[in-house]
Amino acid sequence: MSKPVSVIVIGGSHAGLAVSHKLLRQTPRAAITLINPSDEYYSNIAAPRFLVKPESLPPSKYLYSIPDAFREYPEGSFISVKGLVTKIDYSTKSVKVALSTTTSATMISSFGFDYLVIASGSSTPATLGTAGVKLPFKATDFEDTRKAIQEAQIKLSTAKTILVGGAGPLGVEIAGELAEARGPQQVTLVSKTSVLLERATETVQRTALSLLERKNVVVLRNTSVEDATYEASTQTWKVKLSSGQTYIVDAYIATTGTVPNNDFIPKNCLNEQGWVNVDNQLRVVQDGASRNDTYAVGDITCLPYRLLSRVSLQGQTVASNIAAAIERRSPLMTYSAKAQKRMMVVPVGQSTGTGHIGRWTLFGCLVWWFKGKDFLTYEAPKFLRGQM
Repeated sequence: MSKPVSVIVIGGSHAGLAVSHKLLRQTPRAAITLINPSDEYYSNIAAPRFLVKPESLPPSKYLYSIPDAFREYPEGSFISVKGLVTKIDYSTKSVKVALSTTTSATMISSFGFDYLVIASGSSTPATLGTAGVKLPFKATDFEDTRKAIQEAQIKLSTAKTILVGGAGPLGVEIAGELAEARGPQQVTLVSKTSVLLERATETVQRTALSLLERKNVVVLRNTSVEDATYEASTQTWKVKLSSGQTYIVDAYIATTGTVPNNDFIPKNCLNEQGWVNVDNQLRVVQDGASRNDTYAVGDITCLPYRLLSRVSLQGQTVASNIAAAIERRSPLMTYSAKAQKRMMVVPVGQSTGTGHIGRWTLFGCLVWWFKGKDFLTYEAPKFLRGQM
């Protein structure tokens, strides 16, 4: 029997899971080690719903065991490691990993690889707690995700006045959920531009504004948040806006900005913004040259449109190319971000929303059916098993 080929996948979210499953299905020679700070898959797409309305979705709908999702494969073909990658060492073709332990001590281990897949994704200021109320819109290092979710739910449930900074899909979605849960005139949404959902079509932008205003959300356009400070004595947030206004609210929610999870990645693999440079085969580009042993997929790449809808094809591209290299097949598969239709589906509350696929506008009932009824949690098992 041929010697197993070691493939390390860094990251256990949508992208890392997609590559792992798709590769295991293409070649029996791959031996995958998936390294992730948690042994649970967090379906964070539904965060605007369950953070605001805890009773709407039980944890079993958005938290799943990663090891359990790989039991169908032969023994030894998949290993899940609960740890945080701290360094990629190309001189030894290995990664350094800080392992999660039951004590305060940190254990560092080393794992060698033949092929490496970087799927570490991105984070947000709100998730990291560097801006506004700390809300787990994404998973964080070694943090108990369940505990973080419960703490966030309590914070939002006790807040009477809330200001949301940012009018992208996440801002619009959580403002709509909050308005339904809190009642009239208690939620304010701040948009730095004259429209909501800046990258959407004009029809979708107008519809999003109309739906929020019908729910009595106060929308401030052409306005940005200049500073937000937590006042411990009053347990309120003091939010200064570019308009000169100052709001005192129980909770300030920041929904703008993404931060690449790149601390462990060699600097000569990153662009100026900190995202991983890749070629059209999704191989990592280091000092201008493509590496044949390293790929990147998902949010961490320099590719535009960091959307979940892009992950499946990216995962298929990476898996196919590694499988081709292992089995000495050709040709390699290429990926084009421009070839995929742009899509945006934004629920605004429980029963309606707006969005588009390409230039086709989606009616509110379609948004409800596709996403709004349970924020795609019905698809979570498919993402978990790499079937999307």
